[in-house]
Amino acid sequence: MKRILFIFLSVFCIALLTACGDQTNETDNNTNQKNIAQNNIGKTTNVNYSNHLQNTQDQYEMKSQLEKLDFSEIDLEVSYGEQKEYEAEINHDNSGFIGGEVDDDINNEHLSGKAAFDSIYSKVKQLTISKDMNKKDTIHQILNSFDLPADYKRFELEIIFHDGTKLKYVD
Repeated sequence: MKRILFIFLSVFCIALLTACGDQTNETDNNTNQKNIAQNNIGKTTNVNYSNHLQNTQDQYEMKSQLEKLDFSEIDLEVSYGEQKEYEAEINHDNSGFIGGEVDDDINNEHLSGKAAFDSIYSKVKQLTISKDMNKKDTIHQILNSFDLPADYKRFELEIIFHDGTKLKYVD
C-alpha cells in the first residue's frame, strides 16, 4: 500500500511541476511578447517621427525653391494620342502643403511628392514665362524645357503666379 501511495504522490508531484513549468513559460512568453510589442511601438514612433522630420524638411526645401520662381503653381497636361500623355503638377493645398505629381507615359515615369517636385523644378527653373507672354512663345518654352515633342494633340497649361494671377493656355 505504501508503494502505491508513493507512486501516486510521485506522479502527482511530476504533474504538478510540469503544469507549473508550463505556466512559467507562458508567463515568460507573454512578458516577451509584451516587450517585443513595446519595442515595436517605440520603433514605429521613431519611424513616424523620422518621416515627419523628413517631410517637414522636404516642405521647407520645396517652399524655398518655389520662392525662387516667378510662379507658385504649375499644372501641365500634354496629350499625344494613343493614350500617351505627359502630366506634371506642382501645387499646394489650403494648409500650405506642397505636392508634386508626374505622370509621363512617354518615358514611363510616374513620380509623386518630393521626387516629382525635384523633377519638375529642374525643368521649370529655366523658364522665363511672364503674364504678358503670348501663347505661342509660352508653349514653345514649355515644350523645350520639358523636352517634349511639338506634335501634341492637346496642350493645357495653368500657371499661378505669386500674386495670385492665373495664366491658362489650351491648344
